[in-house]
Amino acid sequence: MLMIIANRYTVVRDRINSECFIILNKDVPACPQCGEILSGYDNRMRYAIDSLGIKRCYKLRRLKCKPCKRLHLEIPDFILPHKHYERDVISNALCEASLVCPADDSTIRRWKR
Repeated sequence: MLMIIANRYTVVRDRINSECFIILNKDVPACPQCGEILSGYDNRMRYAIDSLGIKRCYKLRRLKCKPCKRLHLEIPDFILPHKHYERDVISNALCEASLVCPADDSTIRRWKR
């Protein structure tokens, strides 16, 4: 599954599950393989930990390319693929800009490798 990074989006609270947030992309997503416009397929939940250590739930869209028959996950730019922490938490820990980081020391050492 390929990921599509959304740079222009709005974050709103889900009306069905108030604990979760929905990412609304302002751009029309296109397939990175063939350039065709993607259509909605379903949603999946993704969790990310912010700088305060709060684990937030996000409902992300999975999109399908009809010509390629591939699924793509649309993620906002503050969530890094395959990471549990938000982008700012990781970048601040790597450049040591913040004195406090919610991640364990072993996790921060692994990021610095």
